[in-house]
Amino acid sequence: MFTHKSLLEAYVYAKDKCCPSLVHEIYEPDAVLSISTSENAVAFPPKVVGADGIAQTLVTDFARRFTQCRTYYVCDRLAPEEDRIDRLPWLVLMREEDSASLRIGRGYYDWKFNRHGGDAWRAREMHISIDHMVLVADIAGDLLQTVQSFLPYPWLPPKVLDSSFGFIGESNPSFAFLKEFRSDTFGVRHGRMVSAA
Repeated sequence: MFTHKSLLEAYVYAKDKCCPSLVHEIYEPDAVLSISTSENAVAFPPKVVGADGIAQTLVTDFARRFTQCRTYYVCDRLAPEEDRIDRLPWLVLMREEDSASLRIGRGYYDWKFNRHGGDAWRAREMHISIDHMVLVADIAGDLLQTVQSFLPYPWLPPKVLDSSFGFIGESNPSFAFLKEFRSDTFGVRHGRMVSAA
């Protein structure tokens, strides 16, 4: 069983490292996943019921389309409200092999949990909001490797995100797209973001 923080870390590990079996430890057997996407985002089913379906959608199917994925929680400290976490900002950087491109996206997670004694939790509901995602040509994968090398993983403080993306974007015009993914583009002020400490 997981604490709130370790559960979120396990989710990122399962998805980014393609470990579908771990999903059954994170989610209740009848957990519900819902996904809302912007027009330019990657297509996902709007609703998935059950840990098996969640593992298939978020891990197995996902890994067929994307590699070298890193998912970041953009926050200063994690502040769950007992059985829920609302609007936790995330950033994703990954490679889309079919198009030899970098995919960078942002959005929010909403989690609802069931307690299993003490401080042990499992997810019973999860909503993923994908509000922006872009595709950037990256034949050799250099852009992806450069950007990922500047960011702590998976907990990414907003100030670190902004300073890193600001520095990279100003040093090379090829990285101008990063300005669309600084923390103020999430529509959340630094003081309201939660974090992992």
